[in-house]
Amino acid sequence: MTSGVTRKEGDILGDYRLGHAVSEGRFTRTWEGEQLSMQRLVMIEMLRSKVIRQPGVVNSFISDVRAKAMVTHPGIGAVYEVFTNDDDTFFSREKLDGDSLESLYQSGSRFSPLEIVILLGQIAEAMWQLKIEEVATVDYELHHFVIAGKDEVRVMNLAVKGARDEQIETRTKQLLGGVFDAMTRPGLPGATRVKSLCNFMTDANRPMPLTWKQILDLSHQVRDQLQGRNKVVPSVAGSSGYQLKEPPKVAASFWALIGGVASISGVILLMIFSNDKKKPASVQAIVKTKAYIDIPRGRYKVPGGWDVSIREGFAISRTEVTLGQYKAFLDFPDHRRFQHPEQPVNKKTHEPNDWDVVWPAAVRGKTWLGRAMTIECPVVGIDWWDAYAYAQWSQSRLPELSEWMVAAGHEGQPRNVSLWGPVGRDQMDVTGVGLAGMAGNVREWTAVSEINPAESLAPKAYVAAGASFENQGDGILARLWVDSRSIRRSDLGFRVIAKK
Repeated sequence: MTSGVTRKEGDILGDYRLGHAVSEGRFTRTWEGEQLSMQRLVMIEMLRSKVIRQPGVVNSFISDVRAKAMVTHPGIGAVYEVFTNDDDTFFSREKLDGDSLESLYQSGSRFSPLEIVILLGQIAEAMWQLKIEEVATVDYELHHFVIAGKDEVRVMNLAVKGARDEQIETRTKQLLGGVFDAMTRPGLPGATRVKSLCNFMTDANRPMPLTWKQILDLSHQVRDQLQGRNKVVPSVAGSSGYQLKEPPKVAASFWALIGGVASISGVILLMIFSNDKKKPASVQAIVKTKAYIDIPRGRYKVPGGWDVSIREGFAISRTEVTLGQYKAFLDFPDHRRFQHPEQPVNKKTHEPNDWDVVWPAAVRGKTWLGRAMTIECPVVGIDWWDAYAYAQWSQSRLPELSEWMVAAGHEGQPRNVSLWGPVGRDQMDVTGVGLAGMAGNVREWTAVSEINPAESLAPKAYVAAGASFENQGDGILARLWVDSRSIRRSDLGFRVIAKK
């Protein structure tokens, strides 16, 4: 390999013509350029001639480019291709149009609170995608965020090969929180809510730092409030709806909200479900008792006689997820952000079977398949992918079978298998700690595949735990191993565990 050549504006390298150089780092120089075959402007990041003969640097450069090429989120700049020979090693990437956040900040530009949460929500969605895909990046700076107009932001692709550094994530949140706080026009509707959100982003010492998903959800919440939309959001008991306010006044309710659920005594998860002006009274408060039950860490003897060790306590929902709660999830825009990475590409919706019949029947108190319906009945006719997506949306997760079993037997098993009806109605199907419907009403999806002890040589399969109104069988000991996560049944629902 040669020492490379010094490139200049106008040089043609394969399909690319170099424009002017825009920046220079220790190992690389970045140019504006043109891809001749596509007749489009691009950015070209090239190894400098002084390091082109160092194989370690070249290999690391190409590995990082491959990591960038794996990122496909529309909010993050695309990488086109990598080019290498004895003289040059570079890659081409999308040229992001607009002004950098750095230049706007330095020029004194200001945005309305609505514009801020729209931009922040877009950034948070892109960053959350990198988070859930475990993509490592280098540190972000303000010039890596490019604003087009006042309602769109694009993020430069800084992915690199290697393990993700959570400190980079924290620094990015602090950077953006501080800058967006300073760039918010004061005195406009929503300004104090935006300031509160930014302040929480910049405070890294809080016991529960904001996740990107929480920043995304809160940005959307404030956006919808400012746009006058009736959106479905979790709320705290005794309030008419969560409002972001000045930090000292908001802390308790804020953390109850962004935690998705709380194991604090007295916290209730309220959901508002329908925009119908003729809502029945029961729609106004779906959950009237504690929403989650704490299960402490320890060693347990579970129903069936074997021992299970729980290393970290958890909080599991008191009941199965209801039709009303699931409707709130369906009303949220763009479910793609919540779906499992392995979800089949041909699955386009998370609506349960017969939803166009089920929901109207539940709202009006009618029947479906001969069953009396209310919005407090458990959602059924959903597959594992639906249950997973709902859990992601609600800042929770599906329970593993061992967790489900520990919860079902903790401080006493239920004495009855409940039949179909509103969750928690049958007080004989309640565990010693108050979990309702563990033995009956509907079977419940669990999180991971398991070996069926009765067929130990068979491959692992996903499990629906507990019996149901259709098949009471062994009650709380019942298990149903299924061949596919896409299976849907009229007696199969789920409950969730709160994420910490």
